[in-house]
Amino acid sequence: MKNKLKQLREKIDLIDKKILSNLNKRANLAKEIAKVKLSSDENLFRPERETQILNNLIKSNQGPMGKEHLISIYKEIISSCLSLETRIKVSCLGPKGSFSNAATTRFFGTNIQTTYVSSIDEIFDNVLLNMSDYGVIPVENSNQGTINQNLDLLIAKPITICGEINIAINHCLLSKSSNIDSIKTIYAHEQSFMQCRNWLKKNLSTCEIINVASNSEAAKKATRSIKSAAIASKVCASEYQLHVLRKNIHDNPNNITRFIIIGNKPVAMSGIDKTSIIVSASNTAGSLHSLLDPLTKNKISMTKIESIPTKVNNWEYMFFIDIEGHISQPKVKKALEAIKRKSSFYKHLGSYPKSI
Repeated sequence: MKNKLKQLREKIDLIDKKILSNLNKRANLAKEIAKVKLSSDENLFRPERETQILNNLIKSNQGPMGKEHLISIYKEIISSCLSLETRIKVSCLGPKGSFSNAATTRFFGTNIQTTYVSSIDEIFDNVLLNMSDYGVIPVENSNQGTINQNLDLLIAKPITICGEINIAINHCLLSKSSNIDSIKTIYAHEQSFMQCRNWLKKNLSTCEIINVASNSEAAKKATRSIKSAAIASKVCASEYQLHVLRKNIHDNPNNITRFIIIGNKPVAMSGIDKTSIIVSASNTAGSLHSLLDPLTKNKISMTKIESIPTKVNNWEYMFFIDIEGHISQPKVKKALEAIKRKSSFYKHLGSYPKSI
C-alpha cells in the first residue's frame, strides 16, 4: 500500500516538473508575442484568439478532466502569461464578491487590475475615458429577462461588445446573526429581490427590503447589524465573515445571468461568433418581418430578439437582436447592410466570440 502510494506520488512529481517546464516555455513565447504586438500597436488581449485556444483544447480533451475545470485552468494560464507584460484593467460592479466580480474573473482570470464601481454608468465612463481597458456588465437574466437600463447605455454610448460570459446565480441569505428569526432588514440588488420574491414572501414577509447597487454591497451593509441580512453569493459570506442562513433561495433553480464585456476596439472573428444589433422599424404592419427578411435570405440564424421602449413616443419600440456569425463574414455583412437600409435606427453593438 505505502509503496504503491509512493510510486504514484513520484509519477505525479515528474509530471508536475514537466508541466512547470512547459508553462515557462509558454510564458516565454507569450512574451515574444507581446513584443511583436506592441511593435505593431496591436491589442495584447485578443478575445477571439483565447476562444480559439480554449475550443481547440476542449476538442482535444479526452478526460477525465471536465470542460469547466479545463477552461478554469487555462484561463489562469493565459491570464498569468499576459500579466508578465501588462495587467489588463477591468471595471465591474463592486465591492469585491459581487456576481459581476465573479463574471470578470471567469472571463479574464485573476491576473488583472480590477476597479470596483457603484454604478453601470461608471463602468462605461471608465472604458470611454481609457481608465479601464474593458468593462463587465449584466444584460439579461434567464428569469427576469433583459436589463433595459443597461441596453439604454449600449445604445447611447460609443462602445463595442467584445465578449460575453454566462454565470449561474446562486443566491444565499447571509447575516452576522446565526438566527434567521432575528432578521428585520434585508439588503440586495433589485434583480435579486425579484429572483427570490416567492421565497421571501413565504419565509420573511415582514422584513424591510432595501435595494442597493450590488449584492456584495448588500453583504457589506449586512455586517453592520445582527438584525440585517443580505441576498448574496456564498463567496460574500467568506469575504465579509457572515453566516449562511439559507442556500439557494432563488425561486427558479435555472438562474443564469448573461454578462457582456465592453471595450473600445472591435474584435476579430474567432469562428464561433455572435453579433448584436439594435434596430427600429417603422410602426406599420409587416415592417418588422420585412426588416428581418435579409437574415432569412442569407440563411443567418437569429438567436434572440427583444423589444425595448424607445422612450421617445409611446408604444414605439426598438429591437435588441443577436445573430450567429461575425460582421466580417460576407453574408453577415450583406444582411446587416440590408437591415440598416430598412431601419429608422440601426446600431451594430459588436461581433464577438460566443460564451463557451
